[in-house]
Parts: sequence; C-alpha cells; structure tokens
Amino acid sequence: MNVNEFDIDFDFEKEYGFDAPAEKKEAPAEAPAEEDFDLRSILESDYGAEQNSAEEFNFDEYLKDMPVSDPVPPASFEEPPVAEPTMKYDPSKLYDEPILPGEEPAAQVYVPEEEVPQEKSESSESVPQRRERQPRRKPRSKMRQFKDDQLPLIIAGVAALLILIFVIGSIGRAIGNLKDKVTDKPGSSESAQGAAELEAQQAQAILNEAAALAAGYDYQAAIDMLNTFTGDTSKYTDFTLRSSEYAQALTQLVAHNDPDEVANLSFHVLIADPGRAFSNQSLGSKYNMNFVTTDEFQLILEQLYANNFVLVTMDDFVDAVEASDGSITYASKTLYLPDGKKPIMITETMVNYYGYMIDGNSDGTPDAQGAGFASRLVVDDDGKVKAEMVDSSGNTVVGDYDLVPILDKFIEENPGFSYRGAKATLAVSGYEGIFGYRTQASVANSKGQEYYDAQVAGAKEVVKALRDSGYEIACYTYNDKNYSSANATEIQADIDAWTKEVVPILGTVDTIVYAKGSDIASAGSYSGSKYNVLVQAGFRYFIGSGNKATTDVYGDYVRQNRLMVTGSQMYYTNTMYSAYFDSKAVLNAQRGSIPQG
Repeated sequence: MNVNEFDIDFDFEKEYGFDAPAEKKEAPAEAPAEEDFDLRSILESDYGAEQNSAEEFNFDEYLKDMPVSDPVPPASFEEPPVAEPTMKYDPSKLYDEPILPGEEPAAQVYVPEEEVPQEKSESSESVPQRRERQPRRKPRSKMRQFKDDQLPLIIAGVAALLILIFVIGSIGRAIGNLKDKVTDKPGSSESAQGAAELEAQQAQAILNEAAALAAGYDYQAAIDMLNTFTGDTSKYTDFTLRSSEYAQALTQLVAHNDPDEVANLSFHVLIADPGRAFSNQSLGSKYNMNFVTTDEFQLILEQLYANNFVLVTMDDFVDAVEASDGSITYASKTLYLPDGKKPIMITETMVNYYGYMIDGNSDGTPDAQGAGFASRLVVDDDGKVKAEMVDSSGNTVVGDYDLVPILDKFIEENPGFSYRGAKATLAVSGYEGIFGYRTQASVANSKGQEYYDAQVAGAKEVVKALRDSGYEIACYTYNDKNYSSANATEIQADIDAWTKEVVPILGTVDTIVYAKGSDIASAGSYSGSKYNVLVQAGFRYFIGSGNKATTDVYGDYVRQNRLMVTGSQMYYTNTMYSAYFDSKAVLNAQRGSIPQG
C-alpha cells in the first residue's frame, strides 16, 4: 500500500331586610298614616293652648257628646269575638290629647280585660279621677336611632382615620424625598463609589479582550479595543503599558508571502481506545496503519507549539476579492506573525463516525464491541463541543475522545497556538450522516420521521457550535467516493446527493477535501467536465493529498495538497514530518508491529 492507499482499497460503505311581625287574628285596623294623630299640630294650635290652660276637663261628658262613626260599646260591653287575649274597650287608653267636639277619634282602643279599670258602683263618685296629661312622643324608627346615635360616631371615626392617613403619608413622602436628595445628590459618596466601580469593571473587561486579541497576534485589533474605553485612562496604568506593548509588537511582525510555506497536516478521526482498535479482528491492522491515537495527537500539538508553529486558516493567507458583478478573484495575501512563528493548518477527515467503527454487533447502536472510536460529537452545558463514546464496559461517556475537544482545550491553555482564533477544517461525507448523527434520507424510512428529525436537530446544534468556535467545515464527497476514477456524470450524482441531504444541515460550503487520496487532476490547473461540475456546486478550494504540502492560488480557485499523518508513515517515513514534529517520539507503544503501507 502506498502512503494514501487506505481510503482507496477500503470501501467503508460496503463494510458497513327587617322581619314582619306575626299576623294577629282579627286585630282592629290602624288608621292610615296620613290620618295619624299629629300631636305637634294640636299643641301649636290656639285650641290646644286653650285646652292646656284649663284647670279641669270632664272626660266623660266629652265622650258622651262626641259623635263616633262606629258604635261605642256600652258600659256593660261584652268581650269582643277574639279568642285571646280577651279585649275590652278602655276609654282611658285613647290618645292623651283631647278630641275636639264634633270630631271622631282616630281609632278605638281595646286592651286586655284585666287592664280595664273596674266601674264604680252607683254609690261611688260619678266623676272619674283626673289624670295628669303626659305628652307622648312618637317612637323613633331604627333608621332614626342609627342616624341619631351611631352615624355621628362613625363619621367622627372616619374623619380621624383620614387625618391619620394624611399625616403618615406626609411623613413618608418627606422621608422619601430626603432619601432621594441624599442618594441622587451629585458627588455623594455612594453614587461616586458606584460609578467608580462600574468604570473599573469596564476597564478590566476591555483590557481582557485586548489581551485575548494580542495573544492571537492581532495587535492592531488589540490597540483598537483599548481605544474604545471612554473613562479616564490615567487612573489605570495598564492602558498605557498595554498600548505601548502592542504597538511595539506590531512593528516587529514578520511577513509571510509564500502559500507553499503553509503545511496542512491531515488526520482521520482519532482512536480513543488503542487497545480495542489495534486488536480488532477485521480491521485492527488497518487502524494501526492509517489512524492516529488521541494521545499521539496531543503530543503532536505540543511539539508543534514548541517548534513555534501557529494554527491558521486558508483565509489568513488567501485573499478573496469580490467584483461588482459578484465574481470572486483569489490571490495570495501577506500573513503577519511574530518573528520566528510559522503558519500551519490542520484538517480532520471522516468526521462521520461510521458504523463499522463503533457498532460491533451491527444493530445500529454504538456498543462495547466497537473499535474504540468516538461515536458522535455533542454540545455540553457550557456550549463546548465534546466527543461521546461507548467504553469497553458498555458505558456511554463524554469527554476529549477526538480531535475537536483536544484541540479546543490545547488552544485554551495555549492561546498563542491559534492565529486570530483559527481552528481546524473538518471534512464530512453524507452517506452515513454527519458528526455521528444519522441524517441520510433512508433513516426516515427505516426508523421513522421522529427519529430522523431528532438526528437532524442534533447535527445542526453541533454544526452551529463548531462554526461559532472557529472551525471550518468541508465536503469529503457524499459517498466517500474516489473522484480520480469517477467520470463527470458519477461525480454529478454524488454531488447531487450531497446537495440534497447535507447542504440543508450544513449550509453551502466552498471547500472539498478529496476522499481516498484522490483528485480530479494529477497536477497543474483544473479544467474539463469534472471541474465544471464542482465549480457549479460552489466549490472554490480543492484539497488533495500528497507527500509534500503545497498550495497553488489561481484566479478562480485555490488548490492545496495536505500531508496525511498515519501510523505507518510516522514509523517508516518519519522524515516526512521532521520539519514539524518528531514522529517516532509520539508513537503509542500499544501499536506493536505497525503494518507498512
């Protein structure tokens, strides 16, 4: 096998109100209200005054001569036909006021028999005893009692309550106004302290952001960030020191004008569990020969950083100029790095986590019989992308089990390894989904629409998190297809499948990384029907592979060769990487005898 023969020889898809009184019986009807006796009018009349001045009044004589409308019972008046109580007519129970001659009494009054004075015998005095007249007042109604007795007390209480509320409110407003004057008074110690603390926080935030930009060697952006502070910089000496430091560093940057100087180191997905991978009965030797382990990748990063390499992206040294008609022209552009720093790129391919790598019993679910690879990328609670895998005990674990989380952590600890936040390029195919999510159309038919929709949603979440973090995403063909041996029609069919199933999830991408070590042309510039198919699909950056890292910038596109890093080549052709890292120093001891490609 030659240096890139793994993908050529091995087809993964083929493997794998009040109460009324009680009614009285036959009670005499009371006179209508309008005929009621009016004591006040009688007393105020002349007649009343005359009668009040009389010394004696013969009541019997008056009654004898007084005409009445109803017959008055005789002295021997028998009980009226009322069962109980027994009632008799009692003249003494008439109203106390005298009745004028010729007028009828308002009503006859009957009282219980025992209350009627007994008639005297003939031998007794015929003139009744004179009774002193006591004017009687009309009984007060309940409403009148309420108005006279209770209402004044209620009014007084309400008035007192209103006065109390007014006094309390006035005191409260006075206290509040006093507090406002003290708090809002310009120059008060409390407001001055709050403003000072806020300014200090803003100053520190700007200093931190500027430091992050400077760590990525973007000194001009760091200086511009410092200039956004609107406070008094004289109170913060770090502003003057940092501004001077960044300006000095800016003058010492070294220009890099040669695109060929930028090597692109390329890895397949990493082996997280070498013991399972290298002992795999069917593909252990292939994994040993063509893949790199997570611990080896960690050591490679450390050596790259120690050797002053800085991670960049294609956009950092290739300029894309858009014309007024929408056409784009590509040209080399100068990349500025500190003296001694060297640019480098990293690419990872096959970031799909194919079933044959993770599913030992082929039931469609990752298991402990898998070959020790991560099964998918996930986004944790902090928004960071991690790798999920099933360990040898069958437990699903999340951690740094592939390139993305390892690289993220390394840059976080060593920000000087990334120029302006550059990360890696991740190339995916589509026939088994992307990033470990089964998003191919056939899944909707086999596992149902609900399962398919959940897979698409998970993939989209990962895509967004990756792009927000600085990763570039590229096409690895849809079917992991060898474009060297395919004709234009076959390439078109493959790209159509990519456009139909993957683009809705990823969006349009402009970079294609050829699968299986292939290319549409061996050397030189592109032309012909294959190229036209890819250009029509929107691709402008074409990345092949070879024994030497090269980059050619043409007016219409950019063509680059990546340098594949494999177990076999690190052991047998280690000089290929000597300019970047010591390959033999990073090899995992579990490999044993490495097959030669």
